[in-house]
Amino acid sequence: MKKGIRFYLALYGAKLFSRGLSLIGRAGTHNPGVLALKICPDFLARMDMPKTIIGITGTNGKTTTANMVIDILTDNGFQPVSNRSGSNILGGVVTTLIGAINLKGQTVRDLAVLELDERSSRLIYPYVHPNLLLVTNLFRDSFKRNAHAEFIYDILDQNIPASTKLVLNGDDLISARLAAKNDRVYFGVDPLENEEIMDNNIIQDLPLCPYCGAPMVYEFRRYHHIGRAHCSHCDFASPALDYALCAVHPETGRVEMRMHEQTENFKMVGQSAPDLYNLAGAIALLSEFGLTPLQLRSSIEKLHIVESRYHEEEIAGKTVILSVAKGQNPIACSRVFDSIRRRPGRKTVILMLDDLGDAKETSENISWLYDTDYEFLRDDSIVQIICAGVRSLDHRVRLLVAGVAPEKITCVPKESEAAGAVRPEETDTIYLLYDVYTVSTAKAAEASLKALLEREEEHQ
Repeated sequence: MKKGIRFYLALYGAKLFSRGLSLIGRAGTHNPGVLALKICPDFLARMDMPKTIIGITGTNGKTTTANMVIDILTDNGFQPVSNRSGSNILGGVVTTLIGAINLKGQTVRDLAVLELDERSSRLIYPYVHPNLLLVTNLFRDSFKRNAHAEFIYDILDQNIPASTKLVLNGDDLISARLAAKNDRVYFGVDPLENEEIMDNNIIQDLPLCPYCGAPMVYEFRRYHHIGRAHCSHCDFASPALDYALCAVHPETGRVEMRMHEQTENFKMVGQSAPDLYNLAGAIALLSEFGLTPLQLRSSIEKLHIVESRYHEEEIAGKTVILSVAKGQNPIACSRVFDSIRRRPGRKTVILMLDDLGDAKETSENISWLYDTDYEFLRDDSIVQIICAGVRSLDHRVRLLVAGVAPEKITCVPKESEAAGAVRPEETDTIYLLYDVYTVSTAKAAEASLKALLEREEEHQ
């Protein structure tokens, strides 16, 4: 397809807009692409694409996994264009790909790594055909956007290009079924030594066989519907894994990964179950891309979880942890709550899970609170829970329903008041849990908490 005058007007306009935003200190990761599409609606169809495109999608873990993939590729000498710091919907993808072409519309980057929103696939995949596509998992996600896993599954299944090779979570029998005719490999995590079998999650998105409707039988369930299962009536069952994390050694911070017929050793990058799947998925994807185990091992040694998602610091003798919990996403919150109860020592949890944008744009549906496993916070090791923000009383009610003792719960109407409610003498570790849109709020609370802890230390 010829590029044409509208294409070049869109290209020049988007690049100029992006440059202008950069000069005034704005990221400009979404709107330049939106502008390009307004000028030339079929812009993606006309532009030259990088030779190799790697896509990463899924309900939970795609940002963390994409960042790992980008870091490993960069460490091995590749220079991928990516939307690491930007939007994963259509406008952001267009903005990213514009960064891979020059003013003549010619490709100047051979490799793109794109985090892709699942619902945006119907707008992106007709034009952007990933060579490799990793799907981390599929869950119902937030009610505000998706409501149920099968809704997201149908969108992806209908739009994934036939030429795309899939790297699928074989322990997730929803995403493992995607695009049945496509070439694929499966990754997962074998049942681990002394691992707790999780059968008490509120949400279970795959209780029945999607083909015959008979009950699913779970040989092993790690969390929600993630595990190994088969249909009680037909031959639908978890696939054999091509890449399997088969042993975890937290004492040494190492994991063992079965990669086809050989087993390799890698550094752990996070200790929670989702962290293990993110690592396994990244290794599987980059192995299919062509990196050797040696290249992967060397680069993974240098990895850490991105600070906008997780940050741990020692302050005045206390461990302070900032962790994204993705408010309105019951799966993500449940996984974080579960990891907190498993950590040793006395803990304080500050809940700042409100999407502050809701006050301007919508009325929040709080039913997600009752799909979230607040019961994990009913643990003797958790000595105080501070509910902060406009929904603080809603969180309190949910905690009471979960059986948390009332004396452990403190409510403050503003996030800025959360730090002042902490009782430092009672705790060893303080968690600040925030929504993806409230990172700055969490950072401000951390600063206040740091000042409080340092004052307490001076008075001792």
